[in-house]
Amino acid sequence: MNPVILWLNRLAAFASTPAVVGIFLSGAAIYLIAEWRIRFLAQIAQYFFIGILFARIFDTRLELALLKIMVGWLISGAFLISAMNRDESVRGQGLQMQWSSNVPFRILSLLTMTVVALLGAQRYVLPFIPADLALACYLLVVLALLFIGTEEEHPVLGGVGILNLLAALDLFYSAQDPGLLITGMLVIVNLLVGLAISYITVAEVAE
Repeated sequence: MNPVILWLNRLAAFASTPAVVGIFLSGAAIYLIAEWRIRFLAQIAQYFFIGILFARIFDTRLELALLKIMVGWLISGAFLISAMNRDESVRGQGLQMQWSSNVPFRILSLLTMTVVALLGAQRYVLPFIPADLALACYLLVVLALLFIGTEEEHPVLGGVGILNLLAALDLFYSAQDPGLLITGMLVIVNLLVGLAISYITVAEVAE
């Protein structure tokens, strides 16, 4: 067996719950920090944690979980390049911590929606899916709503929200029917969404 696949299999065996926490923390970093190079690192981490959950689902075909991670990282890189091309002022500068606008409101919104996700996961149990995966789905949906509903100069954050929503749908469906056809279709949809958002971001700069 491929050593990367073997390592991912061992990691998924005991890291599902920490991965759910990691998805939330990385999403919070994307929401609260405006610097896109830091957001890129947070998005890389988020896709890694999502991949751990997929490794639990595809326990006999871990190459599919690895594919989910690689596609997510590819999209993250495209988003970073698009965001930096849109904002020429960051070129040539070092990595800087820049908080998003209205940080107190964003923190309050994040905490409120997190409580909603926790209560929703307890009160409205998703069928045929483990509790930690269900919580991850709720958190991804909450983060997606926050990202999409945020007004920013960069449309990339809305694209991250759409991808979070697709990840929640992918986790929910794959936990019930981990078929190759739907998995392949969702990978293609993720790539198309990533390319579309990247193109829109760069095209607005060109205009």
